[in-house]
Amino acid sequence: MLLVAIVGIVYLAFSSDPPPVEATITYSTDNPDESKDNADNYDWRGAFDEPKKIIIPKIEVDAYVQKAGVDQNNEIAVPNNVHLAGWFANGQKPGQKGLSIIAGHVSGETTDGVFKELDQLAEGDNFEVELGNGDIKKYSVIKVMQIEESKSEQVLFNQEPEVLSQLNLITCGGEFDDANDQYRDRVIVYAKLLDY
Repeated sequence: MLLVAIVGIVYLAFSSDPPPVEATITYSTDNPDESKDNADNYDWRGAFDEPKKIIIPKIEVDAYVQKAGVDQNNEIAVPNNVHLAGWFANGQKPGQKGLSIIAGHVSGETTDGVFKELDQLAEGDNFEVELGNGDIKKYSVIKVMQIEESKSEQVLFNQEPEVLSQLNLITCGGEFDDANDQYRDRVIVYAKLLDY
């Protein structure tokens, strides 16, 4: 009987379909979903070492993280829900040596986005990234900047030379430019991994 059970388990292990994996967002929509319920019940399917949630107590952020690639404009794809954050999967994973990037909306048409108050962070503020296996990576803010959108790419992909593992957060900021249908500035936060 035990042999039958073992054979059955082995058969199931090799015959069942692998679990679905997180799809990488590669299209940035001008009309992301604004449902908080959809974001709170997000069906996250990433790997054990990929970011699952970002928790920033100071600005009351506790959000799931989507996997984002390069979009139709050759930029980092933005989350398809304003209450979700997006990890740039072409970079490093949070907790690894090098530079990781997580983006988030500042607002939608009718509601605030996940990073609405990102500009309220200051040097020394701490936050966490939870990985798929439950590990927590703790970060401390080292710099907060608001810069023109046209100059943001260079700043976003910059890593401080003395920081071995850095996470940069980005969202929109400044005044809204109706003519170009976007915010004029970007808010970028540099943070270092603690206990690296």
